[in-house]
Amino acid sequence: MIRLRPMKIASVFVPRFSVEVERRRSPAIASRLVLIGETTVLDCSLGADSSGVLRGMRMSEAIGLCPKAVVLPPDLPYYQRCFKEMLDFLQEQSPDMEAGEPGQAYVSVSGFDLPLVTLAEQLIASLHKRLGYMASVGIAANKFVSHMAAVLSRSGVAKVIDGGQEAAFLAPLPVTHLPAREAMLWRLKLLGIETMGEIAQLPAGAFQQQFGPEGKRCWELASGIDKEPLVPRVTEEVIVRRVELPAPTASLETILAGLQRLLFAAYEDRAREGHWVRRVIARGMLDGGGAWELPVSFREALADPKAAWFAVQSAVMRHPPERPVEEIEIELVGLSGESGKQASMFEAKGKLWRQVEEAARHLSTNGKQAVGRIVEVEPWSRIPERRTALEELK
Repeated sequence: MIRLRPMKIASVFVPRFSVEVERRRSPAIASRLVLIGETTVLDCSLGADSSGVLRGMRMSEAIGLCPKAVVLPPDLPYYQRCFKEMLDFLQEQSPDMEAGEPGQAYVSVSGFDLPLVTLAEQLIASLHKRLGYMASVGIAANKFVSHMAAVLSRSGVAKVIDGGQEAAFLAPLPVTHLPAREAMLWRLKLLGIETMGEIAQLPAGAFQQQFGPEGKRCWELASGIDKEPLVPRVTEEVIVRRVELPAPTASLETILAGLQRLLFAAYEDRAREGHWVRRVIARGMLDGGGAWELPVSFREALADPKAAWFAVQSAVMRHPPERPVEEIEIELVGLSGESGKQASMFEAKGKLWRQVEEAARHLSTNGKQAVGRIVEVEPWSRIPERRTALEELK
């Protein structure tokens, strides 16, 4: 009898991912308190967090708590690009990899010969060496437990939860770690239920009766049961061309000239040979921080860079960058082997009708009509047989 090894999932977690991205981009702020956001706080460094700053807090209030913090505008396109680099690296380690929130991913580590702790430590070290991020890694039999193990560990630390120990590991943790709505958490507090272990000790049926499907899901998670499968990431082939400008510029003419050169260079890439392009994304890194991004989708996939540039140029002229740019980029997305152009609806119907007529002639035998067309004769008649008649198909 062949025994299959139990599934093992590693959760790779880089806390405060956007802060780490900004520190990698600007080493001068590596030891500074950091606030990211505009009117509200998108993310903050550990020191700011310790001072009472919360995500979603008004920026004016956060600055009052951390007056010496560096305040940076959010650069979401850049964070997504850096997260994609992280996902690409993890997918090199294991093809079965699922993206989570920015800075977090699940990787299947089943089938590796190395001890799980060694494997987790190697993931941490290689990610730091390649991209400069210091992650924590949790390994368990399912996604929820592995994620909790990673979140509760310090950066650079690996934690493995052995099979059968999931409920014991989760038992002392507060219920606020569960994916429950505020209303459910409020009711749990009124009932005096504070930990996952207290939920797991309750009868599953009674708990579900009180809280519905959400209660069933939370009871299973609190008991260490997570039936949600790992869904491997599907990568989309893209072509990117980027150039750093000699100096920040707000000149639309200069920006358009640079984007045009990048787009034509991307179309000439060997990876695009024989492929049509469905979408182009124009980007710009703004002077003083932040980014400008403009996706341009085509009505039908295009193989001609001139046609693509006409659409991109028109879009950029309508929505130019709001501040001077210091770097511009073009990304070709949705490469396909066909143009995606629809055939004429009437042409297709005509061909189908000719096929029907040919089939009708073959079905007719001994001069008798085998196939006909139903036509209205007396639609107002009370007698059904008089309303329609069968006409010979010619």
